[in-house]
Amino acid sequence: MLHLSLTLLGTIALSAVAWWATTRFALQQIAAEVERDTGVLLQSAQLGGPRGLALAIEARIAADASGTQYFLLAAPNGTHLAGNLARAPRGPGWETLALERPAPAPPGELLAFGTPLPGGAFLTVARDIAPVRALEATLLGAAGWVGGAALLLGLAGGTLLGRSATRRAAAMETALARIELGEMTHRLPVTGSGDDYDRLAARINATLDRLAVLMTTLRQVTDDIAHDLRTPLNRLRQRLEAALRDGDAAAAIPAAIAEADHLLEIFAALLRIAQVEAGARRAGFAPCDLSVIAESVAEVYAPAAEERGQVLETAIAPGIACQGDRELLTQALANLLDNAVKHGREGGRLRLALGAESITVADDGPGIPPEERELVLRRFYRRDAARSTPGSGLGLALVAAVAELHGMALRLEDNAPGLRVVLALPSPGGPPPRCG
Repeated sequence: MLHLSLTLLGTIALSAVAWWATTRFALQQIAAEVERDTGVLLQSAQLGGPRGLALAIEARIAADASGTQYFLLAAPNGTHLAGNLARAPRGPGWETLALERPAPAPPGELLAFGTPLPGGAFLTVARDIAPVRALEATLLGAAGWVGGAALLLGLAGGTLLGRSATRRAAAMETALARIELGEMTHRLPVTGSGDDYDRLAARINATLDRLAVLMTTLRQVTDDIAHDLRTPLNRLRQRLEAALRDGDAAAAIPAAIAEADHLLEIFAALLRIAQVEAGARRAGFAPCDLSVIAESVAEVYAPAAEERGQVLETAIAPGIACQGDRELLTQALANLLDNAVKHGREGGRLRLALGAESITVADDGPGIPPEERELVLRRFYRRDAARSTPGSGLGLALVAAVAELHGMALRLEDNAPGLRVVLALPSPGGPPPRCG
């Protein structure tokens, strides 16, 4: 209804402007003709005097096939000398005069211009503006037809648009109802037209996809916790039962404490990953110097690499900065270097590189097969070759969460031999990081 009202108002406004401009132009044309005829008659008066002017007026009246030209030459006392006009204007200049026509014709209007002549005579030249009034009537009629057509088209278009919008809204409501009833894989229909409904449906579908991923992750985490924590909890219980049975609590307590600390570390890591994925740490983002962070992490892990006979090479460009959480970035780099030290070849080479576009951590160990590179980013996932080393399978999961929080793209690549982990840094003018 609002659209229809605005359309009608716009049509009326445009019609009014067109009517005003057209009739004004027509009146200006008539006024120009009156001025031109007045100039010609004044020249006749100069050349032939009153007699010549009267003859020129009668000649013009005789030659007027349209019957719209009117003239009057009046003596100083008002006596009619020549012309077909009944009376003169009240004074010199422009004036609109009433034109009496024989019945049954309606009266008309004249646009008249009066000019005093030397000696006291008075010349009036006028034009019938009936053609202008006829043009006005035609324009008003056309405006009525245009307005009526706009009204009909607006009603028809509004009805069609309203029905289309109702159908789209109903389809979206039906889809959401199915999702509400448990069909979590169902999505809102998208026609591909790119209109507001399509953009809204696409955004809702993206949100549902994200929720589905989070729900899957939640179920996976629940299953992983139930599966992976069962073994250390059973081991802790067995040790306590053995201590209770043998009466040797002093020997069992340190092992039980170590096992409990390991469990607490796992829960702390899970809590940190959950906080990162929820985006809770983004509020604390501040300018960070990645170069300084990389240098400090490399310095910490250099002794551990030396113990295994490994050489840690660094290629860290200075002054690489970003907006982020310094603690999380440090933890992510530490996890990557820790994995490289643990799983790299003894006596091999490790590499930590930082440039304007990426962070790279590489080793020359056994690497990870392509089919397992997505799996190692899951919580608690540990390859068979890594089960003999200490750990909980949460290190790369935290790295993946930190990378997503900071808008980085995480890639696991073949180092031929070994594994190369690449964190592609976001461009300064790129999109904001996705919320975990």
